[in-house]
Amino acid sequence: MVLDSGVKTPDSLQGSLTTAIERALTLETWVSSSREHVATESFIRRHTQFESVAEFCAASPSSDDSIGGVQRLSADERDTFVARATDFETWSDMKQTAAVEELVTLQNV
Repeated sequence: MVLDSGVKTPDSLQGSLTTAIERALTLETWVSSSREHVATESFIRRHTQFESVAEFCAASPSSDDSIGGVQRLSADERDTFVARATDFETWSDMKQTAAVEELVTLQNV
């Protein structure tokens, strides 16, 4: 019988928790400085009316169909678009939730 599949030992759990804590402490920096990687395709499908990041960007009022283009919109214009097209009220809320979901997914905690 194989007992090690999915079983966390104290050492592996400590390593996972240490990594999760380190990533959580850098989360604010990641969220505030993220330029190109704001959300995954699956995040966009779950939390917006779009099937891809590309569709999300193309539907934005930005003339540049990229995350960078969305980020260059005025804060009011960007937040209005996010409130209309996503599960979030603001761009900041969306980015923070995306970062937290990615952190949890990567750590599988």
